[in-house]
Amino acid sequence: MRRRAKLVAGIGLITAAVSLMAACGSSGGGGSTSSQSRVTSAAGGKQGTAPAYNAAFDKVVNPSTKTGGTLKLLSSSDCDSWDPARTYYGFCWNLQRIFTRSLMGYEVVNGTQFKPVPDLATAAGQHNADNTEWTYNLKPGLKWENGQPIKPIDIKYGVERMFATDVINGGPTGYFISDIAHPASYKGPYKSGDLSTITTTDTSITFKLAHPDADFDYLMSMAASSPVPYKTEGGPGFTGATYTKHPQATGPYKIESYTPAKQITFVRNTNWSQSTDTIHHPLVDKITITIDTNVQDIDNQLQSGQADANVDSRGVQAAFQSKILTDPNLKKDADDPVSAFTRYTSIIPSVIPNVHCRKAIFYAWDKKAELQAYGGPTAGQLAGGMTPPGIPGYQADFNPYPSGTDGSGDVTKAKAELQQCGKPSGFSTKFAYATPGDQAATMFKLEKTALGRVGIKVTATTSDASTYYSTFIGSPANLKNQGIGIANSGWGADFPTGVGFFNNITNGAAILPTGNSNYASLNDPTVNSILDAAPKGGVTEEQWAQLNQAVLASATYLPIYYGKVLFYRNPRMTNVTCNNALSFGEYDFVNIGVSG
Repeated sequence: MRRRAKLVAGIGLITAAVSLMAACGSSGGGGSTSSQSRVTSAAGGKQGTAPAYNAAFDKVVNPSTKTGGTLKLLSSSDCDSWDPARTYYGFCWNLQRIFTRSLMGYEVVNGTQFKPVPDLATAAGQHNADNTEWTYNLKPGLKWENGQPIKPIDIKYGVERMFATDVINGGPTGYFISDIAHPASYKGPYKSGDLSTITTTDTSITFKLAHPDADFDYLMSMAASSPVPYKTEGGPGFTGATYTKHPQATGPYKIESYTPAKQITFVRNTNWSQSTDTIHHPLVDKITITIDTNVQDIDNQLQSGQADANVDSRGVQAAFQSKILTDPNLKKDADDPVSAFTRYTSIIPSVIPNVHCRKAIFYAWDKKAELQAYGGPTAGQLAGGMTPPGIPGYQADFNPYPSGTDGSGDVTKAKAELQQCGKPSGFSTKFAYATPGDQAATMFKLEKTALGRVGIKVTATTSDASTYYSTFIGSPANLKNQGIGIANSGWGADFPTGVGFFNNITNGAAILPTGNSNYASLNDPTVNSILDAAPKGGVTEEQWAQLNQAVLASATYLPIYYGKVLFYRNPRMTNVTCNNALSFGEYDFVNIGVSG
C-alpha cells in the first residue's frame, strides 16, 4: 500500500486522519455475498453484480458495455506528481492506470489476491536460477500517444531516470536503485548516460540485479517502471523535473489539459489499441479530475449527483457518512471494506527492555477506543496480527493478545504481566504521536486512561508530521535519548507481498540511524531469516504466518486495526470495482463507464 513512503509519501497524513490512507480490501459487508443477480462484466470478464454495500470489494458493480460520456471526478488535492517515477501517493498510483502501462500490471485489482500479469510484455519476466537477471519481451504494435513505437530503450530510459535522484525524487526510486546493479558513480541518464546493466534489443529488455529478487515482476508492475520517451521525454520544456506537466501516454487515455492544483482532463488515446491490452478496458470518452480543497463541497457534489466519485483516499466526511449508513438507497452505492493497511503501536525495547512490561501494554491497550478516535467501525477493523488482508501470511483468527471481549483491553492479564516484569505498580514512559490533527491527540488521551488502569503512566511527546517518521521516531537514538517507549505508527505495502509489507518495518538489516522505518529496531532471527530468504524465492504462506507470529511474540508491534475508508459511487457509474492492489480502495477509474 504500497509502503507509500511511510504510507504514501506521508504516513503522517494517516496519523493525522486515517481517512487519508485506507482501502477496499476485505469481503466484509453484505454486498459481496449478496444473492442479487450477477452477470459477466465487460471489464476483463470479471464477475459482476447489482449495486450493494461493499459489493465493489471483490465484484464489478453495474457491469456494462456502454461506451461514451464523461466521468466526473473530484479530489481534495492534486497528485504529488504525474511523472510516474516521482509519484508516491496511493491514489495517484491508481490514477496512473488511466494513461500509463508497464511491462507487468494487475488485471484483477479487487479482492485480496493480486498477481502481476503481462501488460506491455508478452509474458512474465524470464529469470535465471538465482533471480538476479530478468528478461522481458515487448508485445508488437505498442505505440506512444503520438503514434511512435514504444521501444525497449524507452523502458530502460524510464528506469534509468530514477537514478538521477537530484532531479527525479519523491517516488519509490529506492527499490530500483537497490535492486539494479550499477556503479556507485552512476547518477542517471542526464549526467552519466546509459546504464550498462540494463540491456536492450529491438524487442527485449534485460535487467541485471545486484542481489536476488523473486518479487521483481512486482517492481515491473509499478508505474515507476513505465517507459519514458528516450531522451526526448515530454518534448521541449518538459524534461526531467518538469515531465510531470506533460507525461506521454502509453495507456488508453492521454492528458488533454492540466492546470496544477485545479484540474486535469484525460481523453481517449487514439494510438492505444485494445488488442495489445488485457488489463485496461476503457468505456468513457473523457475523464475530468477537479481539485476542490473544500471536502464538504466534495460530499455535497457526490450526494447531489454532480460528481461521480472522489479519487483521493479521504472517503466521505462524517455528515455524509452518517446519511449513507442510515439510508439504504445511499448505502447500496457505498463501499467500506478492510484495507491492506495496519495501524499499530511501536513499543520500543531500548526504552522498555523487559518483554513482560511490553506485554502489559499490549493487554492494557484499548483498541476499541483508539478505533473510535479515528472514526469508528467505518475507519477500521480490529486487528489481531500485523499482517493485513491481501498480504501472504494473513490469518483472520490470529490474536495472541486478546483485548477482552470487545477490544477494550484485559486488565487482569496486564497486571499479571506487570508482576512478571517486576513492576507490579506500573511504570512511566513517553508516548509519541504526530501533529497537527486532533485524532491522534484524542487517541492519546483515551490510551492514557486505559494504561492508567494498571498503573502505566504516559506523557505525550509530539512532532510535526513532516519530521515525525523521518527523524523523531525514525531515529533509534532519539527514541532512546528522549525515553520514548510508545510510538503511534502505521504501514501499508508498496506491492502486495510479504517483503513489500514487512521488510522495511521488521528486518534487522533495515535498521537505519535516521529515516528508519523499523521503529522498534526489531532484530529477530526468525523474522530476519524469512525476509532474507524471500528474495531468492520459495517462501511459503506458512512461513509468512510464522513471521507474523514471531513479530507478535517479540511484543514490539501492537496491531490495532486494519484501515477502512467509506467511499461513495454515483449510481450512474458502471463497471465499478475497488483497486486494492495499488491504492487504498479508490475505484479502478480506468475501466469505469457511465450510464448517462
